[in-house]
Amino acid sequence: MQAIAVIGLSCLFPEANTPAEYWQNLLQEKNSCTTATELNLDTEPSRFFTDKKGVADKYYCARGGYIRDFTLDVDGFLLPQERIEELGETFQWPLHVAREALRDSGYYENSKILKECGVVLGNLSFPTKASNHLLLSLYQQALDPLLKKALNRPDFNLESFAQQKQYSPENSRISGLPASIVAQALGLSAHSLALDAACASSLYAVALACHYLQSGKTDLMLAGAVSAADPFFVNMGFSIFHAYPQHPETCNPLDNNSGGLFASQGAGMFVLKRLDDAERDGDHIHAVISGIGLSNDGRGQFVLSPNSKGQMLAYERAYESSRITSAEIDYIECHATGTPLGDKVELDSMEMFFAAPETADENKTKPLIGSVKSNLGHMLTAAGMGGMTKVILALQNGIIPATVGVEDVMTSKNDGVSADQIVRQAADWPHKRQQRSAAVSAFGFGGTNAHIVFEAANTEKILGKAKQQKKPAHKKQSAAAIIGMEAIFGGCNGLHEFYQTIYDNKQHFRKLPPERWKGLEQHPELSQAPEGAWLESFEMDFLRFKLQPNPKERLIPQQLLTLKVTDRALKKTNLREGQNVAVLVAMETELEIHRFRGRVNLASQIEDSLEKTGITLSDEERKQLIALSRDSLLEEVPINRFTSFIGNIMAARISSLWDFSGPAMTISSEENSVFRALEIAQMLLVQNNVDAVVITAVDLAGSPEQVLLRNRTSPLNSAKATLSFDREVNGWMIGEGAGTVVLKSMENAKKDHEQIYAALDSLEFANGVSAESIEDAGKKALKNAKLTADEIGILEVFGSGNEHEDKAEMSGLSSLYSGKNSSCAIGGIKANLGHTFAASGMASLIKTALCLHHRFIPGVPQWTAPKTELLSGNEFYVPVESRPWLIQPGGLKRHAAISGLGQDNVCSHLILSEVPAELRHKVEVAESGDLSLFPLMGQDMSTVRKTLSDLE
Repeated sequence: MQAIAVIGLSCLFPEANTPAEYWQNLLQEKNSCTTATELNLDTEPSRFFTDKKGVADKYYCARGGYIRDFTLDVDGFLLPQERIEELGETFQWPLHVAREALRDSGYYENSKILKECGVVLGNLSFPTKASNHLLLSLYQQALDPLLKKALNRPDFNLESFAQQKQYSPENSRISGLPASIVAQALGLSAHSLALDAACASSLYAVALACHYLQSGKTDLMLAGAVSAADPFFVNMGFSIFHAYPQHPETCNPLDNNSGGLFASQGAGMFVLKRLDDAERDGDHIHAVISGIGLSNDGRGQFVLSPNSKGQMLAYERAYESSRITSAEIDYIECHATGTPLGDKVELDSMEMFFAAPETADENKTKPLIGSVKSNLGHMLTAAGMGGMTKVILALQNGIIPATVGVEDVMTSKNDGVSADQIVRQAADWPHKRQQRSAAVSAFGFGGTNAHIVFEAANTEKILGKAKQQKKPAHKKQSAAAIIGMEAIFGGCNGLHEFYQTIYDNKQHFRKLPPERWKGLEQHPELSQAPEGAWLESFEMDFLRFKLQPNPKERLIPQQLLTLKVTDRALKKTNLREGQNVAVLVAMETELEIHRFRGRVNLASQIEDSLEKTGITLSDEERKQLIALSRDSLLEEVPINRFTSFIGNIMAARISSLWDFSGPAMTISSEENSVFRALEIAQMLLVQNNVDAVVITAVDLAGSPEQVLLRNRTSPLNSAKATLSFDREVNGWMIGEGAGTVVLKSMENAKKDHEQIYAALDSLEFANGVSAESIEDAGKKALKNAKLTADEIGILEVFGSGNEHEDKAEMSGLSSLYSGKNSSCAIGGIKANLGHTFAASGMASLIKTALCLHHRFIPGVPQWTAPKTELLSGNEFYVPVESRPWLIQPGGLKRHAAISGLGQDNVCSHLILSEVPAELRHKVEVAESGDLSLFPLMGQDMSTVRKTLSDLE
């Protein structure tokens, strides 16, 4: 890989708000873990604490690393102060570390450079303290009238779970929006996204940022992570997993007596730049990244159990990509969290790789090792920022800080990693070579593995090699081939039904299915449940997916649906188990998981409310009331079900099922999540990092939590259900579902004789949701595809139903497609299946690929006429029925475009094209025996034959 320079860094760790404070804490061997307070948990900690493992709805450990005494300085950002002040820690902490890292780099006030800077943020898709304040009141207000009736006390009022605070509705967009807020607040480019690779998220963020730099898409990147999930939720989860030490045990990574991990909070950020550019510009270089290896464990014993196979593969890939060998590594910062199994497996993996008999020598067998989690605890998604920052500071200072608390030293199985390698007292850097080098490992839930190689910056070796490297030109996007697809949206149970829906102009809007909202329609704002394209049910093969059929252990629908749709798509390709395939899941946090804390809180809420109202119940009556109330919201959550609350596990389950070894993660960028995943897929394929990429998108946008919060900021449609540019539409329509596409490079797809639905030719983004930005994204996409607007036959619009977005989109698209010979059909899948938000791009992509493959122009159901301010010109037409897609005179093939935009304040434009008939012959969408009618017309037989030839 091309060497990447770290030119700026910052941190917000427990008891360390700056890298300087952090370094001093490390040298002083400080343990920054403390006991949680009411301020951390939004409740009195003792009310939910037990000293025993395995007690339902209780945690047995409240010790961890907490951020305290920090207040964000809201001055100087490009967003209104009031908006930032109403954002929670998941937003404010990344804002702080991003700004401080840019200050450290010297580019904070250079707006020209910042416009070319992107951001990749590792972020945990868990509820936050701020999102709790938005959603837990929903459960309170829905249950309150039921409790009044049950107690026969109209004066009873169910108390709030905590003192209410003012938070913006934006806090419900947990997964992806924090990265976008950083980009908007600092004036960065349109390349912003968040990812969740569990405990490896920090290293994955750095890896993707390096891909952006190596591809030439950006010249500067912010790469970092935040761990600001609700500590109450985190403590409950790790208690369910039995991952905490139980008193008197404690957390001591790399010690045989360690009883488990301590969970912590934090955030960190790096500024990255190509090394040759950094040297040319005279930047201060903290360290150099010279090798990266990402992998997944693939098939293993259990989704939470580590596997040496995947860890060793991450090592191998890192040193294959690096200019130095594993024998040159002086120090390795281990993942080592303090869990006995995890630490032991990691040391055994290191022994097998770094001390393998066939390659062992004096240098290779003795890299020093340690773990900063002995100081900070486990910062989850931000854990890697602690480890990487420690290594960079150690490289600069020539000192390796101690791993504290190690007494009974853990070693590998055959002592290939021995006790004398663990740094238990601060040590000078081992001067075995001229060049200082180190590596950092991270191994997350679901087998997400990463290993990054760092080198000191000030040596002739790096300078000499860097001078030989050239800045990459912005690479032309190579076409990617769609080789597999599947769709389950609304009433469409599979690709065939999805195809029939768009071809036959079907719609799937219906009344709310019974019991779907579990009584939460009692909430005043949900009493009039709207029609929607609800996903009512789907079947699962529990044996195929190796899942427990016990309903109490069942995964949440979001993860079950992801598994089903992805597996179906993969079976339609020539991919085999065990290949190097990346898995990307476009998603947002499933807001339904807030019901877990809603359930647990009810014990204290009901007890406090009974006391305040003066109602006396027997112990048995009180327990029964609490149990019934809790179970009406959510049943007790055992370990397997809680694993499905972890976002990245969706991607990991697919890798496990198919034994894939490529990187697996979730990608979040609001409604642009699918397009961002496509961009990442193209980079991975162009740089030959993987054999293929599978992208799945999922969103159950009809949950009461989603509907309630979205309807407060953008009203639901109460009129005709059709494309939102129609004059009779006045809002957005509910949609639910998931879809999958499988991608290969066009070259490999042809070589492997894959079935090909369509080619992805060009994808571009622009900042802002305005007519100008929408036109800009489209112009760039057309230019890269070497097409004119006149050559686009179908334009799939975003058409959200939001008045501002619709006006901006149609204005921008009208300007873009205003050519003299333009004759472009427009449509939108939301007219058939509603708005699926994070999955909406996937529904549009699959629809458009099917139209290209089957060469038809889809109709728009129930279309009447455009809004007066829209479609005023003749650039577009809206077909009301499906028709054959005849190639334009002089054209060589059919081209289509998809317009996207979203709450991430970015718009996107994707260009697709058909492939020759010989590459499409294997694809079968229609089931056996189904017929499709294509009317052909002509003045004579020769014209009809020509039309038939064009259609084929």
